[in-house]
Amino acid sequence: MHLRLHHLGLLLVLMAGMARATTLPPELKAYDFAEAYYVEDGGVVVSPYDHGFVYRHGVETPEGIRFMPGDTFTQYNPNRMVEEDYRLVRLNSEQNRAFFHERIYRYKVVKDSRGRWREVRGKLLDTDDFYLTEFRSLEPFDHVFTDIEMHPGSQEWRTRQDPN
Repeated sequence: MHLRLHHLGLLLVLMAGMARATTLPPELKAYDFAEAYYVEDGGVVVSPYDHGFVYRHGVETPEGIRFMPGDTFTQYNPNRMVEEDYRLVRLNSEQNRAFFHERIYRYKVVKDSRGRWREVRGKLLDTDDFYLTEFRSLEPFDHVFTDIEMHPGSQEWRTRQDPN
């Protein structure tokens, strides 16, 4: 436990030192939807959080789920009631940088006509384009904080408050 707190403290110091006013270092953005990621073999392998992650395309591998350009996935953040839809747009020619497009929506949970609970997408809050890189300094922290979700991209300045 003490080692985890030490790693968390070190990670927070790194984040504070690298964070800018309007953007995140590319490798931090991945922590909005995953415990780890790897850019390899013409795609991106995502090791998602164990809840709130939904995908239709992608291939399961021992390291996670491999997404290729054009594939999409969604991360639901129940603490903020936002749905983050991600699309892997492309990889650069060197195959070491993956470009994504993100759309963030408000959502609510309602009971349908059959009595089942489901998420209903609300209004669009924000969009973002970002990239993830193969070479990253925070890789030693992958799978270290499995019980902590940081979501550094969900900072208050990134999403407009919904008055409803």
